[in-house]
Amino acid sequence: MARPEGADSGPRRTLSAILVGWCALAWGIAAKDGRYGAWAMAGVLLGVAAAALATVYHRPSTESSVASAGGGAGCGVAGWGAAGYGRAWVGGWLLVALTVGLGPIVRHPRYYAAGPLAAVADALAIIAGLLAAAAVLMALAPPPAGAVPRAGGSAAGAPVAAGLAAARRALGSPALFWVVLGLAGAAGIATIRAAPAPRIDVFHLLQVSTSGLTHGADMYRQQWAPNRTAYPVDGLFDVYPYLPLTSVLLAPPRLLLGDVRYGLLLALAVAAVCTRGLATGRRDVGDVGGAGSVGGVGGAGGAGWSVAVAVLPLLVVIFPESMYALQQSWTEPLLVACLAAMVLAVRGGHGRTAVLALALALATKQHVALLLPVAAAWPRFGPWRTAVAAGVGALLVVPWVLAGPGDFVDDAVWTNLHYRVLGHSLSVPGWAAHFGVTFGFAPAAVALVAAYCAAWRARGDATGFCLGAALVLLALNLMNKQTFFNHYTLPMGLLVLAAAALGVDGQRRVEKRSSDAPS
Repeated sequence: MARPEGADSGPRRTLSAILVGWCALAWGIAAKDGRYGAWAMAGVLLGVAAAALATVYHRPSTESSVASAGGGAGCGVAGWGAAGYGRAWVGGWLLVALTVGLGPIVRHPRYYAAGPLAAVADALAIIAGLLAAAAVLMALAPPPAGAVPRAGGSAAGAPVAAGLAAARRALGSPALFWVVLGLAGAAGIATIRAAPAPRIDVFHLLQVSTSGLTHGADMYRQQWAPNRTAYPVDGLFDVYPYLPLTSVLLAPPRLLLGDVRYGLLLALAVAAVCTRGLATGRRDVGDVGGAGSVGGVGGAGGAGWSVAVAVLPLLVVIFPESMYALQQSWTEPLLVACLAAMVLAVRGGHGRTAVLALALALATKQHVALLLPVAAAWPRFGPWRTAVAAGVGALLVVPWVLAGPGDFVDDAVWTNLHYRVLGHSLSVPGWAAHFGVTFGFAPAAVALVAAYCAAWRARGDATGFCLGAALVLLALNLMNKQTFFNHYTLPMGLLVLAAAALGVDGQRRVEKRSSDAPS
């Protein structure tokens, strides 16, 4: 006889480690707004350790064909809520509820935002977080005692039971995803309006470089103010440290709406929507919302469905201080959106779209190149598509290289390599600097090799790719000379993608085990 789904503790254990890792990283980077501190460093170290455990725990499912999943995506997601909850599973989701519910209340740094719109942004972010937290808690809670009427029972508690039932339906509805996403989007717009000119070099270099594209200006030869005296910030003045697609992708919102941060907010929304598609398996198995998947899931299974569909994808948008990251114009949302689109496209059988999405990410920021070995090891993507994506990414960058090879190398290569260690960097070198200890490249190389070995062990499915990619980037961030808030948000987004993919991957594992077992 086939073992029941609840007997397979692997996916639950992996999911628990992912959730703990995500929460620890979220609190670590929020503790001092992404700067070094004892509690901040402890949170980051715990997050990296949990992500490493999740990667080691993971046992890849078979992704031999899209059709092999049958109608199981909904059941796989719902399986998270099936009988046999583990304490770690429940604890992980409780940590998520506390993180998204209390995070916006406890930590909402204003910095350059001021006025009534700043208060509106805070209020909207708090409401979004509380709604998401309530959905998690309601999904984990057992049905109220009065929810099921009994013959001859008193009707005194009927209104209360009806109210609780209505609350459970509302908070368990997939529509909650769109409500919370809308609230987060409105909070983002209010944040942008409340901080029209943040005093950070990233904002100014993106604003000037994107507007310069319409005039044929080369961002690697531009400066961000007429002179240093007129430059309102202390930072990069005539250096463009990214790859050119960062400004190319942000140029339309800059030209249409006057601010690149609207493009970053849109990228967060795209990432959330793609993650939702991954969690539901919508691209994999068709309409998961029909009676065959959701309608047939009851009790705790429905709870698992609601958490997966309504809350999990939102974690790329509503982590603590997400509005602070948006205010600062940090560009990681572009990468999260590209990688989410890549994973969703692979799972849906759209290879060319997946290649293009990875190529866009590669042409946006340099360290995405570290993910090429992980992509090549993913059977559904493979070495050939990885090579094509790398080639397309290089072709997208070539025009700027040819226009000024020296300027490109100085800005996009040497600037990043020659950064010095900062004592307030949220990394091991930053930590060690407080004790007068310096590191060479060897410890970073060891950390990356260990991360690649773990990623190789987890290879085989979408969850394994996302976990491996997250761990490689966490190893880089942990051993980097300058690592701050924004650098950790990309691996956090990949952890969310890994958790979203885990439901469908886990169901494939259960289906394979059931089909192989004697009846």
